[in-house]
Amino acid sequence: MRLTSLGHAAVLVETGQERILFDPWLTQRLDRFWEHHPPLEDDLVRRVLDEGVDCVVLSHHHFDHHHYPSLGLLADGADVDFDDTPRQSTGVTCVYPAGPVPPTLTASGLGHQAISWTLRRFGFERLCPVRPGDTVTLGGATLRTFPSAVSFPEMSVLVESADAAVMICGDALLHEATVEAFRREDAPRLDLALVPTHSVSPPGVLTERRPLSDPEGVRARAVANFDRYVDSLPAALTVPSSFGWRVSGDTDRDYDWCNRTLFPFTPVEALARLTERGRDGLLWGPGQVLEVGGGKAGLVDGPVAPDAYDFDEVYAAVRLDPRTPVPAFDASLDRYGRQTRSAEELLRELLDLLVATDYWYRALDDGAGRHVVSLYEDGGDETSYLLDPVAGRVTKLGAGPARAHVTHAEGWTETAASTLEAMLGADLLFGSSFGLWASDGVLLSAVFHHPSYYTRHVERELREASRP
Repeated sequence: MRLTSLGHAAVLVETGQERILFDPWLTQRLDRFWEHHPPLEDDLVRRVLDEGVDCVVLSHHHFDHHHYPSLGLLADGADVDFDDTPRQSTGVTCVYPAGPVPPTLTASGLGHQAISWTLRRFGFERLCPVRPGDTVTLGGATLRTFPSAVSFPEMSVLVESADAAVMICGDALLHEATVEAFRREDAPRLDLALVPTHSVSPPGVLTERRPLSDPEGVRARAVANFDRYVDSLPAALTVPSSFGWRVSGDTDRDYDWCNRTLFPFTPVEALARLTERGRDGLLWGPGQVLEVGGGKAGLVDGPVAPDAYDFDEVYAAVRLDPRTPVPAFDASLDRYGRQTRSAEELLRELLDLLVATDYWYRALDDGAGRHVVSLYEDGGDETSYLLDPVAGRVTKLGAGPARAHVTHAEGWTETAASTLEAMLGADLLFGSSFGLWASDGVLLSAVFHHPSYYTRHVERELREASRP
């Protein structure tokens, strides 16, 4: 079995009979806020995927794993020119986690419900939704899926062939079902495990622009999560994984402070932790190849040489530094786009879009959920409003930021009117908007993680791709 890294969580697995692509994010930039780090070399994706893929596995619905521009590349061969077939997606099997019916509402929204629609919209026809715990049999491999300890459908996958067994965990939080499966006497042997290292971040840094507090405590939790994974998956070789990005805003605003405040535990530190615990591990980057077989796994020659990366230097750029100041949120500077609609019109649309979201249902049940929102307008005024999802009302409170108008148990959000308008118009992807508002609640998350917004962004991507 050969595995080629395409950065972050994207991995091509070759079993000898099929080529399986996990979590494709195949462009250098994810959006306006994140990019691959280390970067993807020019032409790397085309060289690695030139022979096409037989199967795509999506571990969950988040944009860095279920990336629309990358699905477009796979579907049409725009930049990944596999062969002369005009449509590549019709023959590709897509495996992804399906949620319960009726769906469980969560603070992360219902974006997972849009996966089937998204894939079909890009022309993929062989859809294979699974419940984590299911097994999928391919020609030369078996995919055994395991649940993640999160509130939305997410999975890690054990790929087994005649000569190798590889566990690809994506972002999954370790679930007790996974722990139990590998405690059993008949547990599968593991030649290789790709284990996430970024599942814990300091709270409130981006969402509320709070300075770092208790960084050692946050790091200790991240290390404990990693240790539990390592203890539960007794692989011959462990690779700290799903950490191949950095914040790199594409505006004049400097967001490099995020890279010093968000990541308490890097792959370099994870590798050192493996050494401390007497476990074999290594790091790999885009274009590097792992060969697995005969109970062994190691780097071999590939599109990028085994010694091409200085990982100490790479991950020094995203290492936690408690001395890094967190700049206060300023909607006059941390903003995007241009305002063409009034603040009250934008907020009324936002309130309408809350209907039938988890936030809305909880507000109905509790008789609460009121939220103070302040919008900084292009003319320079900042005004706060009270949103009441139960009564369906928007009430003007007065000038100034939202936090200044919170009197009881209301949540608060501060942003620019132009930023909100861009998100409502699908001109700004929700995930790329981190840093463009401050909030202590999930009101925006409830709206912009809704399936209707996933479909809007897919349609926008298809329109952009069709332009000459």
